[in-house]
Amino acid sequence: MRLRTVVSMAALAALLAPALPAWNHVGHKAVAGLAYQRLTKKARARVDALIRRHPDYALFTQGAPSDEKEKARYVFMQSAYWPDTIKGDPRFYDEAKSDAAPTPVLPGFSDMKQRRNWHYINVAFSNDGTPVPDPPPVNVLSQLKMILAAVGGDAPAPGSVPAEQDPVYLLPWLLHLAGDIHQPLHCATRYKKDQVNPANGKPWSDLGGNTVNVVGAFNLHAFWDDALGIADTPTFIDGLIKFLDRMPKEKPPTTDPGVWVQEGFKLSKEVVYSFGETGGSREDPIRFEETYVMRAKDLARKRAALAGHRIAVILNRTFDR
Repeated sequence: MRLRTVVSMAALAALLAPALPAWNHVGHKAVAGLAYQRLTKKARARVDALIRRHPDYALFTQGAPSDEKEKARYVFMQSAYWPDTIKGDPRFYDEAKSDAAPTPVLPGFSDMKQRRNWHYINVAFSNDGTPVPDPPPVNVLSQLKMILAAVGGDAPAPGSVPAEQDPVYLLPWLLHLAGDIHQPLHCATRYKKDQVNPANGKPWSDLGGNTVNVVGAFNLHAFWDDALGIADTPTFIDGLIKFLDRMPKEKPPTTDPGVWVQEGFKLSKEVVYSFGETGGSREDPIRFEETYVMRAKDLARKRAALAGHRIAVILNRTFDR
């Protein structure tokens, strides 16, 4: 499969302000929580120690329970959403913007970049022959490969090496991006001849469903982000984790991010975009049938369960040695 993606990062940054995440708080916390309870004792101790060294550890602990074991679990789950929170944090800046102004580097960080282009790959497709572009070199797949190679190494002094080489900085990114890539719309985007760039009138991408309007949701991408639920409470998230934990386990587990992208791309074409080729404008938003909604929720749970299981396998393999 030839990987293809959407428009340039400059155009994407201009259109998505702010860019939407994959899964919401609930989804990322549930995936991380599922992974955490499947860690071995040794692996859990090592990832806990790594996260305690993160320069934003104090942020992760806000609202944490006092019990040390519960606190460690809470922090692990909070850290998994951190790469999305920094998109709206004034301490960080969007380096992809043409007028980007770097913000001051704070203690423990090597830079303050938001790294929005790490979150997706959005392999492009078209059902009507519309030409589609190739992917940029930096995307969720390239970065996950980089992170997996670096995260098991020795942790240097905070901020003493580039972020791309720092396991302390990269661990929350691993948790987050492994969750992102299991949301199908972070692996696919559709082109259509009648879907045009307002700047030049040429066909272009729907930006991973971000420009497809949906009744009852902000857009198609947001609909899928929320498919695991929107109740960001410990009771709901713990219940979701228990539900996901009861789902069938993958044997043997697939730990190749390239395969995860292929899965997401295939599911996007077969399920996410199964509503058809018409509609989705502001004047004619998509109204999903109940069967589509139920299928989406079922698929979201399956993908989240896979993500949590696969993350645990990777972390155990990396840290239990």
